[in-house]
Amino acid sequence: MKHCLVLLLLSIVCLVGCEEEDQNSLTIPDSTFKPQPSIDKNYTKELAIQTFWADNDHHNYAISDVVLVEDHALPKLQAVISFYDKENNNSSNLAFIYDHTSREIGFAVNEVAGVQTYEIADDSKLTYIGNGVVATSIRKIDTNEIINYQIGFSHEESTSTTTITIESEKTSN
Repeated sequence: MKHCLVLLLLSIVCLVGCEEEDQNSLTIPDSTFKPQPSIDKNYTKELAIQTFWADNDHHNYAISDVVLVEDHALPKLQAVISFYDKENNNSSNLAFIYDHTSREIGFAVNEVAGVQTYEIADDSKLTYIGNGVVATSIRKIDTNEIINYQIGFSHEESTSTTTITIESEKTSN
């Protein structure tokens, strides 16, 4: 009887131990596992432009500036491109080159469709600040008012969620 009780207790302990291991382990089926591509440490502006053109129509856009991302805060963020959208007559656009694709954002829209309200300020240069954030300045055409922008990009791999943050600050003329 004692031996049966000991065997029963050992069986329960083994089963409980197996249950805990199964609950804490994660199994990924082979069909859903995708190895992450390595990002080239020698990424160039030319490669960024090629990626942008592969995802966009050459006839509708004109590139005005390109900045490479070198801090690796977001390992797959490789470059940021400033561009003019000819169709919408708007120069306040950025493309974040992330994981070999282009993700575009317009950060200041025209007040009247097709009539350019803003343009990149004469002395503005697209600047990568770090941690996925770039800075640029635009000028409101009719008032010459300068507006400084910081546009941030982040991507959460686990949920495939991209977040863009836009902060602006008007400067005195």
